Amino acid sequence: MTENKTIENTDFQHIPLDDEYYNCVFEHCDFSNVTFPRIMFEQCRFVACNLSLCKMSSTSWNHVHFEGCKMTGITFSGCNRFTFSVAFSRCQLQYASFQGLNMQGVFFHDSQLDEADFSECNLKKVDFSGSRLERALFLHSNLEEADFSLATGYTIHPTENQMKKARFSVQGLHGLLEGFGIEIVE
Repeated sequence: MTENKTIENTDFQHIPLDDEYYNCVFEHCDFSNVTFPRIMFEQCRFVACNLSLCKMSSTSWNHVHFEGCKMTGITFSGCNRFTFSVAFSRCQLQYASFQGLNMQGVFFHDSQLDEADFSECNLKKVDFSGSRLERALFLHSNLEEADFSLATGYTIHPTENQMKKARFSVQGLHGLLEGFGIEIVE
């Protein structure tokens, strides 16, 4: 177990990972294309790291914050679903998959989520403030009380998702009506 450590400028493509990390900070590390088999990260921060195309097999993310990370094509679906507690700030999450995860209360601040897959997710009370969601997929998801009021680019079909008390801006209404073929003229 590695705990209470700051790990900087490390290329984990060629260095084996420990089984557990507790209260660690990873700064400017490269995890791209790395497989995380049954590794536990608890109360950790990833700052300006590259986690693109990582593969997960029962990986635990418990109270983990990602800041300014590149996470293109990452698939969180293979992680441990019972300990999934994460937050994202200024991250590149294009083509990321969160399919089937319970993400209640997670925040995505100022992140790029183009073509991310949120199918069958519990996104209750999720905050997408400042995030871009171009072609992101929301299908059979719980979006109750989710905040899209400062998000852009989303297209969400209201009849295919639970949306009670979700928040949207007036500028984002076209993203809710697009699936009905309704044209909005200003």
